[in-house]
Amino acid sequence: MITPTDIQMCVADCLQDDTIESFDLILDRLNNSDQDSDSWSLTRGAVFTECEVREALRHLIHHQMVTPCAESLQSDECTPIEADQVDVEYPIESLWFHLEQSGRNAIQEWWESVGKIKFPLQQAE
Repeated sequence: MITPTDIQMCVADCLQDDTIESFDLILDRLNNSDQDSDSWSLTRGAVFTECEVREALRHLIHHQMVTPCAESLQSDECTPIEADQVDVEYPIESLWFHLEQSGRNAIQEWWESVGKIKFPLQQAE
């Protein structure tokens, strides 16, 4: 059974390869829309819901593992926003997310203690 912590780490894992990701890109990556054979939804055996991703991101933001960012109206850049602005001034679905070092550390610790046991990687032949 996948726990809320497992879901949080799957979401955080989707942020590891890029500087910043949008809500839609995270959901897309989790749910394997391009039939990538190593997606978390295939490993889990079920798709990730928008609600699960929202809750995971809220937790990661609250624990300062992920920084929420909003698009600037004046430029094409995103700037960090305060956690208390999420879902108040900015809907979480409109934001972009940056994985902090503490989030990277949490993923590594989770993977070594729980993840690789619950979700063993298929070895390439």
